[in-house]
Amino acid sequence: MDRRQMVKTGLAAAVIGATAKAGTAQGGNHFYELRTYELRNDFKPARIQEFFQQQFMPFMKRLGAGPIGCFNVISGMSGPALIVLIDYPSLGVMQSVHEKSTADKEFNAAWRAFETGELPYVRYESVLLKAFDNHPKIEVPVSDDKRLPRVFELRTYESRNAFSLRDKIAMFNQEEIRIFRESGFAPVFFGEGLIAPRLPHLTYMIGFDNMAAREKAWDSFRANPDWVKIRVRPGWTDAETVSNSHTAFLRPTSFSQIR
Repeated sequence: MDRRQMVKTGLAAAVIGATAKAGTAQGGNHFYELRTYELRNDFKPARIQEFFQQQFMPFMKRLGAGPIGCFNVISGMSGPALIVLIDYPSLGVMQSVHEKSTADKEFNAAWRAFETGELPYVRYESVLLKAFDNHPKIEVPVSDDKRLPRVFELRTYESRNAFSLRDKIAMFNQEEIRIFRESGFAPVFFGEGLIAPRLPHLTYMIGFDNMAAREKAWDSFRANPDWVKIRVRPGWTDAETVSNSHTAFLRPTSFSQIR
């Protein structure tokens, strides 16, 4: 990958060396872009949702990106907002998507129409995450009942420094993701923040059929004997690995590929 091209896209140069091996291999850890579009109550949400459903998501699929999740905020974040999660198999695919999206005439016409006239959003923020080794790409939850009002929990753990973050990621890779699954969670993604505000941190998303299922799963998790054991292991305690945490609850839109 051309380093100068990568810097042009706004990715910090430090990411190149740190992620080159995983980013160039299709079978390696995926990369996630997590966007937060700030909306206002006097905007019509249909405009931004129609653009993502009818233009953005089909275009991304053709270019090899996805699945893509689109979510509305239930609580825990300033609203209204549209949260967009994009899965890239590699940084190479991400760079290719960027280049082709600026060159494709049909997509650019739709993009310009979306951005013209009545403002579709105020601003948006974008975070780049690298998937964990033990959860290398997005998993789309499966439910027996498609009508269930699925709820997604988005959690961010800030760490005091890069080394305590590594310890928390190791805890997830070696034990915690497995315990999540055993407790009834539906893990969607786990990612280390590479380009983002308030680094160092990790972010992950877990899905539940409803809030009652969430409470049951968390109760099961807290009572799991393996969790009781590892939460006090030296180097893995919350006091050593997590300096702050944030939680938000999201509801998928009707067209989200992650539901």
